[in-house]
Amino acid sequence: MNRMLLLGFILLTISSCTVYKEYPIDIYKPGEIAIPPEAQNVAIVYRNFKYHADTLQHFYKHDYSLRKAQKDPKQLDSIIVSNCIKELAKNFKTQNTFDEIHIFPKLFEAHSAKKMPGLNFDLVSTVTTSSHTDLLISLETFSYFFAEYSATEEMPTKSSEVITAAVWAVYNPYNQKLLERKTMIDTIFWNGYDNQGNYQRKSKLPPRITALKIASQMAGENYSKRFAASWQTVNRTYSVPPLPDFSAADEYVQKGEWDNAIMLWKRYADGSNGKMAINARYNLALGYEMKDDINTAQKWLGAALQIATDYKSKEDLKMILSYQKILAKRQKDIARLEQIQ
Repeated sequence: MNRMLLLGFILLTISSCTVYKEYPIDIYKPGEIAIPPEAQNVAIVYRNFKYHADTLQHFYKHDYSLRKAQKDPKQLDSIIVSNCIKELAKNFKTQNTFDEIHIFPKLFEAHSAKKMPGLNFDLVSTVTTSSHTDLLISLETFSYFFAEYSATEEMPTKSSEVITAAVWAVYNPYNQKLLERKTMIDTIFWNGYDNQGNYQRKSKLPPRITALKIASQMAGENYSKRFAASWQTVNRTYSVPPLPDFSAADEYVQKGEWDNAIMLWKRYADGSNGKMAINARYNLALGYEMKDDINTAQKWLGAALQIATDYKSKEDLKMILSYQKILAKRQKDIARLEQIQ
């Protein structure tokens, strides 16, 4: 057999038997919202806006029938919204998100429309300047609805739930930009069972107003999480072609011995190894990411891209380009975290 044909056959066989594995890693990510590093103090306002169709504040559902609530507080909406905003501010303090937090729950008169008008940046500037704050968070609108259900064969206990829908916005007064407008829908459910599925015989379902207050607090807490840095577990992919060195490197990966795995992968990273070098270089990118050397990881990934392009290997190109986006995003996240610190 022609030597080149034999080499091509060997490489094709190796490629077809390559195993792809996932390795879970914990990465520290900044909050979802890119807060300017100079934003130390924040103002929180309630827009007091309602859509025309949002008219069920004083109604609830009982076994699928709509009922009018009796003896609701006149300022029910203000009470519920205040709970939500206070919980948001409380979590900001716990997370050390901002140095100072100023709340303006009654800045706007109640108003409604089919569409929500934009917030005037002159007003944003006025509020932040007078309160010496660097950012304005607005609870644009907040809706809630309570439902209760009798026991059935499928659900042998009474149950209740509250659904909340909040629209939040974050305004930067300095460059007059809207950093985000986010709709968040949350549901909290009660049925007498604990988180392990055990029925608590002495437990009681909260009455409607209490349930609404609890749900509004959860809405504020959930939105605060978008500002907080946190650890997240993500998966990374690496390849194990059917060669002893790659199998040995796989064992080192499982032990977290990345220097040893890198040493073995480098043996096949030279371009003379053909498509095998794609696997080696891609794996080396992961190895250096695990060593927190993102720049070197990107270089190896770029080197893998060169060979994958030469061989027109669509699957390898897809994996490499996807990983490049991940590393670029992680590099930006690290830069944001360094600015915050």
